[in-house]
Amino acid sequence: MQRIPTLQIVESANKFMLKPKALEDFMKKTLLALSIVAVTFTCASAADKVLAKVNEKSITESQLEEVLNRLPANYNSVKNNPQFREQILNTLINQELLYQEAEKEKIEKDKKVQKQIEEAKKQIIINALLEKHLKTKDVKVSDVEAKAFYEKNKAQFTDANGKQIPFDVVKPFIVQTLEQQKRKEAFMAAFNKYINELRKKSKIEIVK
Repeated sequence: MQRIPTLQIVESANKFMLKPKALEDFMKKTLLALSIVAVTFTCASAADKVLAKVNEKSITESQLEEVLNRLPANYNSVKNNPQFREQILNTLINQELLYQEAEKEKIEKDKKVQKQIEEAKKQIIINALLEKHLKTKDVKVSDVEAKAFYEKNKAQFTDANGKQIPFDVVKPFIVQTLEQQKRKEAFMAAFNKYINELRKKSKIEIVK
């Protein structure tokens, strides 16, 4: 597959004219995120479009959409980019190839692997529980907050020539960053409240 130019992958990078080093760092994080995406494939319906076959195993459009929908909000601007979708599809193909090879070698019978599977299963169930019970409200970032962040981090907002990028240009990026931070803080507050409630009604004994 042809390598996707960085500036075509991230529309925000085009707008903000980030330095090459910043673009490189973003791409590394992007590819890492894609490489560790865990997908639970569901059975495809008869009408589900098949996008690829790996040794007769189908990868469908609904499976691709499932992965895209699990990506963080900052990927929304590129989810419909054909080249980006092709990159995701190739990631799924690689995952399926590796999984099929692992099945051939009976990797899942290894005791260490079985233990890791149990730990992963436990974490998936915990995540589902938290998703069910931890509901956070929508967060908003004021112009004052965005401007304060810009003034505090001006050195980060320069173009390839070292020229300062105006606040109005990078404001959407700043707002998105602060929204993510607020969501994280809101989640942790809700999590701490929920876990404290569970601890209060449970019997916990630390054996020394």
